[in-house]
Amino acid sequence: MLSRRARHGFSLIELMIGVALLALLLMLGLPAFSTYLQNAKLRAAAENFYAGAQMARAEAVRRNAQVEIVLTNDDANVGNTNDAVLSPTGKNWIIRALDPTTGQYSYIEGKSMLEGSGQASAPSVQIDGGLISSIAFNGFGATTLAGTATFAFSNPAAGTCAALGGPMRCLNVVVSVGGQARMCDPAVTAAGDTRKC
Repeated sequence: MLSRRARHGFSLIELMIGVALLALLLMLGLPAFSTYLQNAKLRAAAENFYAGAQMARAEAVRRNAQVEIVLTNDDANVGNTNDAVLSPTGKNWIIRALDPTTGQYSYIEGKSMLEGSGQASAPSVQIDGGLISSIAFNGFGATTLAGTATFAFSNPAAGTCAALGGPMRCLNVVVSVGGQARMCDPAVTAAGDTRKC
């Protein structure tokens, strides 16, 4: 026969101790989870831009015409295809194809850094193209760049980059003169590591 204690389950004190332990574990894991979420936003933004650069190159080859990816602070939509003001620290990017007969651009794709960021007015992830605000690909898939272009993605709202001792895994998207794009991590320094910039 079961004892009286076994039939009634947990006491209030036992339940409160369990809840307190669960709360303590959640509080210990919250900073790491927050850093994980911020790093995931940063990685998603870098991967989107990388995919955009790949798409621009593929469209240039497919159309056998000049296609460019441009950084801008203007909205990334059809209405701004020709009039977008270029900015090397733009929060949006547009892929557009040049029609050589009219000199006008046609809209292919555009992305806003606000997409999926959960931010209403300003994205937490920032992009810095140095002095470069656009990359034009020709029909062979090569660029018109004089040298390699590096676009650095960071998340200053969440902390400094790991390369500088911070918690953020900042990423770079590097586009060569030949048109090849790759994503790399500036914090990785090991020789032979494919993530190294």
